[in-house]
Amino acid sequence: MHWWTAILIPVIGAFIGWVTNLIAVKAIFKPYRPIHILGLPWTIQGVVPKRRAELARSIGEVVEKELLKVEDLINQMKSPEVLDKIVLSANDSIRNMVVDRIPPWVPVTIKTVILEMMGDMLNKQMPQVINQIVDQAGRSVIEKVRLAQLVEERLNAYDIKYLEKIILSVAARELKHIEIIGGVLGFIIGLVQVAIVYLAA
Repeated sequence: MHWWTAILIPVIGAFIGWVTNLIAVKAIFKPYRPIHILGLPWTIQGVVPKRRAELARSIGEVVEKELLKVEDLINQMKSPEVLDKIVLSANDSIRNMVVDRIPPWVPVTIKTVILEMMGDMLNKQMPQVINQIVDQAGRSVIEKVRLAQLVEERLNAYDIKYLEKIILSVAARELKHIEIIGGVLGFIIGLVQVAIVYLAA
């Protein structure tokens, strides 16, 4: 075997492995639309565009069952931090409405007394009221809202090129590694072929 043949075989193997994995990575999304092969009953289309509906449904189910349950959102709304912000916002809104409704001829001292009394009442009663509202609304949300369906509809509404951009922005490095691994494996296979030919000679 010539020395240039021993070098060429691993290089060609690396090139073939790299190109094969490159095509495999591109085939995740492209072609976007089905391409019919003349004379054959098959079509060529990217994996994601072809199985988009199934993929969106699966992601929606995973989000709803494993990642983000509606009950978790309701419990988060009832956490002390969120509840305090809701109560504060509600108190401010009610106080502003009362101030706007008090006639201008009412003395400032009386306005102050009214607002202080109302403030004390709101501070005592509002947390309980907000909790009741969240409980009632939460039951309705749990019954009617389906996160899986919302996620599925949102994913299906995205343009396929935009989905590709999102996925590539997250997994670009990993996909590039797949291409490189293809070249490395092809090179190793080429070396094995050279070794086999050398030993058989």
